[in-house]
Parts: sequence; C-alpha cells; structure tokens
Amino acid sequence: MALLQVEGLTKSYGARRVLREVAFGIDEGEIVGLVGTNGAGKSTLGDVLAGITAADSGAMTLQGHPYAPLSPEDARHLGVGVVEQLVRIDPALTVAQAVFRTTNQAGRPQAELRRQAQVLLAAVSLDVDPDTQVGDLPHFVHGLVEVARVLAEDTRMVVLDEVSAALLPLEVSSLHAVAGRLKRQGRGVLYISHRLPEMLAVVDRVLVLRDGRIALDSPAGALDPVRLAAETVGEPVSLPAPRAAGLPARVPDPAPAEPRPEALPVRTSPRLAASEEVALRVRNLRVPGAVEGVDLVLRRGEVIGLTGHRSSGVREIAGALSGELPAITDELVLHGKQRSLAEADDDCLSLPAYRPDDDAYGVDPGETIARTLTREAWGALTDVRSEIATLRGVIKTVHQLDVKTLSIRTVFGALSGGDQHKLALARWMSSAPRDVVVLHEPTRGLDVRARTQVRQLLDEATAHGTSVVVVSVDPDELAECCDRVGIVAGGRVARWIDTSELAVDAVRDRIVEAATAA
Repeated sequence: MALLQVEGLTKSYGARRVLREVAFGIDEGEIVGLVGTNGAGKSTLGDVLAGITAADSGAMTLQGHPYAPLSPEDARHLGVGVVEQLVRIDPALTVAQAVFRTTNQAGRPQAELRRQAQVLLAAVSLDVDPDTQVGDLPHFVHGLVEVARVLAEDTRMVVLDEVSAALLPLEVSSLHAVAGRLKRQGRGVLYISHRLPEMLAVVDRVLVLRDGRIALDSPAGALDPVRLAAETVGEPVSLPAPRAAGLPARVPDPAPAEPRPEALPVRTSPRLAASEEVALRVRNLRVPGAVEGVDLVLRRGEVIGLTGHRSSGVREIAGALSGELPAITDELVLHGKQRSLAEADDDCLSLPAYRPDDDAYGVDPGETIARTLTREAWGALTDVRSEIATLRGVIKTVHQLDVKTLSIRTVFGALSGGDQHKLALARWMSSAPRDVVVLHEPTRGLDVRARTQVRQLLDEATAHGTSVVVVSVDPDELAECCDRVGIVAGGRVARWIDTSELAVDAVRDRIVEAATAA
C-alpha cells in the first residue's frame, strides 16, 4: 500500500487550470522527484499536500486513511511536513526555537533545546550557534534551518520544495544525506527541484508535471539530465553551446537613453566574446575581516562569475562592489576613470545589484504585470502611440519569457515563483544602467527553458556593452552564463576557470572540484 496516494487532483485560479487530474503514489521509504517548467503547478501541488491551499476536486489518502488537511498545522498533525520554497521564520526566534517550533517541544527553555538543536544542525551541516537569532542569519541558510525542523518533526511524509536552489554543492550533499536518513526511517519524500543532475542522484523515481498533468512517471535510473530536461519542456533540449572564440568587429553602442519597450530578443547563436576594452579594474580590494586582497579585471561585454564557500569572502566582494560594505582598494578604474569605494566620496563606485531573494523581488505583488513592466509612472501624461508601444512591449516580453498567464492584467503575486523571478529580472535589467552590474544567482529556481531565456537576457545586455558579475553557488548557472569563473577562498580569488573552450558539463565539474578543494 502506498504511503501517500493522490487521485484526480484539480486546482484552478480563476480561469487558469493549474492542476488537471493529477494522480500518483509515494511508498514508504521512497524519494520521488517532481520536476516541471515554471508555472507547471509544482508548488501548487506541494501546497495542496501541505495544507496551504485546498484542491478543487480529487482525493488523497495517507497510510490508507483519507487525507484532506485544512492548514499546515493540520497537515503536520496528520503526518505531512514541508519545507517551502519561500522560507519565512520569525526573526526574533533563536535557531533552536525555530528548529523545534512545530514540535511538542516548542516553548521549552532555550537551555533544554540547545543540545538537541546542535545535533540536528550538525546533521544538515549547518555550523551556527543555536542561541543565534534567526534574524541575524544570512537568508540563504534559513532553508537548512527548516530541514533541521523537518528532522525534528514526527511526520511520515516530507515535501522539500526547491530547498537546494540556494545551496552549495557540499550543502546539497548534506541535504541528500538527510533525504537518505528520512528514507531509512521509512518516511516518504517528495523532492521538488530544477537542478536535474543533483536530483537524479538522490531520488528513486521521477514525476514530470507538464501543463498541470503528470506527463511522465519513471524510475530515476532510466533517465539522464538531457532526456529529463526534454521531458520537462515537452521538446528536445540541447546543452548550452561553448562561447564563440572570435571577437566581434564592433561592440554595439549602448542603447539610447529614451524609454524603449520592454522586449527581449530571441538569440539562437552563442554569445559573442567580450571586447578587449577594460570596463572595470580593481587592485588589492580589501574588506576588513573577510577579503584579504583581490584583483579584478572585467572587460566590456564580459560576464565573470564568483563562487566559494559561505566564509570564503565571495559575498563580501560583491557587497564591496555594490557599495553595501565598507572596503578599500589601491586602485579602482571604471571605463578609464579613477573611482573610489569611500562612502564619503560623491564619486564612489556603487554597482547596481540584483538579488532574487529580496521580498517580492522588489516589486509590489499586488500590482499588475502591465504596471510592473512599465517604466513611466502609471497615469503619467503621454501620447496614445507611446502607451500602445509600451503595452505591446509588455506583451512581447511576457510571450518571449513564456510567462504562464492569461492576461497582462494579472497581478504579479499570482504568478509562479519562477515567472515572478523572470519578469523581475527583465524589469531590473531594462532599468539598470548599461555599464557594470552585479547579479546574485540570476537563474536560481528556474527550469531549463527559463535559464536559456535568462542567458538571452544577458546576451542582450552584453551585446550593448554591459559587463556583468554573477555571484552564485550553483555550478551549472556559472558554467552556462560566464566567460570566466573565479573560485574565492580565504578572502582571495584562488583560481580562475576559463569557460571558452570547454563544454558546460566540463566547466561544471571543474568548478565543483576547485570549490571543494578550496
């Protein structure tokens, strides 16, 4: 008998059908992967299982008994726990309190929780003091705190929704060890992820959700990442091509300053190599206590990546470049002009930075897609032709990014997390200065097709001369997007990996190897 059995599950939001007669089962001691494009209904399915939302029709059983949770608390009481894609923990709680907040030990004195919390935190390879307040932790480790919580709960079924998206390879290995532990305990695990190679390494079976239906139910051993990617999007998929070797005869001039429609071109060829012109030169960058001395040279139209362990200094390098952290340099030159990192200097460098984990991506979730992608204030005096051109640009962007919506009047917050991410990044890139920008994990949580769309977005920016620094823990993202990747360790760039002559999987392997060694 299956631990969890789902039959005929349907769910709609207005006129949009999200789940269509979904049916599958998960056995005791089984890890089942769930994949699908952004907007395919994965998180909605996870929310139904977790009691966050109710299905319109269909039935579920858990250990042979009817299962229809009324809330997340009810789901946990019945035996289903979940780690959500968007983690929300009361920042005033200590880590120990957060780990045990949904168990029968909630409310016990901190001193009694500390030792048990340490054991669970060690199991997920999270080296933090249980007495630390959650609000003092970096956001990217909140997911690991939630995984420790799942271990503390007495649940039979666990849903992991995109938990690995913000994790380092070593942390992913720890997550897989936790999934294996849950399996040995006889629990069932639903593992939702877009990172296909790592998911195939841990799951027993894979479900592909396409257009709201289960399109494939297959043993993991019968699949490889390329075939699974093709099954996910419903068409053949090829791996990203290596960078072109030749330099363009001329790098296009920057786009004009006047407003233009929000539209993304479709590119079918590899991105052209960067110009030899130096856009940014940094010599001996230091951030006290974190960065010991970093030299960076970024060419016009180049995309470089930076990665490393949490304590490597990589985040501090990015923070210094974007003006968020105090830092000093021996030399800083932007397009031939001497600049400064000093806060008191009016001419200080402060590169625009994009982070997908900002609340609602810096966008009002109650605003429509049309207003979100419109540069001018809504209702500003303008002519009809300009307004029509703007709306056509919005529609074109929505189509080219394959956003799952019936109307550009849909509110931003009603979109899937992946579609919100794509539109927010497109909006940000169109408004950011076309100079040098910092992107934190621009493809995090996106499916294989959406990652290609983000690469096209970067192609458009670099073709107009923008230089990009990508900060990421995802080796696949770095391999797909970057011309060079710097491995940061001990506050320095320990090694540079040139991606130009290597296939994406070879670059990925080198990044993982170098990051592990560092």
